[in-house]
Amino acid sequence: MQTKLLLDPWSPDYEAPIQTGGPDMAAMGEIDPSVETTVWKAVRPTAIIPFSRICFVDGVRRIEARVLAQDENGRLIHGLFSSAGAGCVVNEGGQANFEGIDIRRYLILCAGRQKAESIPAGTQTIEFEGVSCAGDTQDELMNSLQNLMRTGEAVLGASLLRAGTCVFADGPLNYFTSATDALVGVIKRIFLPYLDAVHFALVGQLAPGERTPLFSIRDGKYDRYSWFQRLATPRAMEHSLAGIIRLEVRAALGLQQAREIASFAAIRLPDFASTAVRDPRAPQNLVPVGALEEQLRHRLGDSITIRRAIEKRIYEGVMI
Repeated sequence: MQTKLLLDPWSPDYEAPIQTGGPDMAAMGEIDPSVETTVWKAVRPTAIIPFSRICFVDGVRRIEARVLAQDENGRLIHGLFSSAGAGCVVNEGGQANFEGIDIRRYLILCAGRQKAESIPAGTQTIEFEGVSCAGDTQDELMNSLQNLMRTGEAVLGASLLRAGTCVFADGPLNYFTSATDALVGVIKRIFLPYLDAVHFALVGQLAPGERTPLFSIRDGKYDRYSWFQRLATPRAMEHSLAGIIRLEVRAALGLQQAREIASFAAIRLPDFASTAVRDPRAPQNLVPVGALEEQLRHRLGDSITIRRAIEKRIYEGVMI
């Protein structure tokens, strides 16, 4: 039987938003699709919690230069001069503003080495904090940088939580310690379906403003409630999962509050959906998040200037 080929709307410059078919379902923990209802059909909320303040938290990272050394035994020591930034967009009273923007620089070294470095660049000096990476590969260096960025996001996100506020954090909530606040992880890309094929079939049928019923994910460490929702209607040539995001809250919130937050997200987030004209990862990369990423990258500074300053300092000699 023939099947119709459909388009993925994201720019090919980015990894695909749909990458299902990873680990075995058992590796994800225990999934229960019946925690909210046993009738598995689209939920279209009509009433929502009146959060007066919505915050969108995200971060960016950049490698400024890769470095390499050898110890007295000939062992290679990999390193990264890198930058990471975190910030948020606060939407309140019809106004949106950048807040909490924080840019950090790191010199990450493998093999247990650690060294801070000051790099003169024009009229300023860039301070790179020394960070030791327990591993010894490029992948482990990148993981260290990713962890530093995500930790910065989590610290900022926690500082924003208060009554009347809902915080949407880009990505899963693994780095967040708060478990009983209105904190929502927004996952733009689907790596795993979590649901079996019968339940997951509903995801492609959702309309904007609709969500799946909640399902629980219990792994004993990050127990959470999750759901899928649609942000925008796909174009005729696009596949049925275009515009789908997965969201999650911690299970410690309780089912009733999780349901209320899920309904709030289903109604409000489509208002922030981006378009292909504005963002190559539309509509999943929400407008406030795209604007925040652009602002953060600007705050990282000119990469060519920083690279040249690092090259000059390395030429002068840096001992670790």
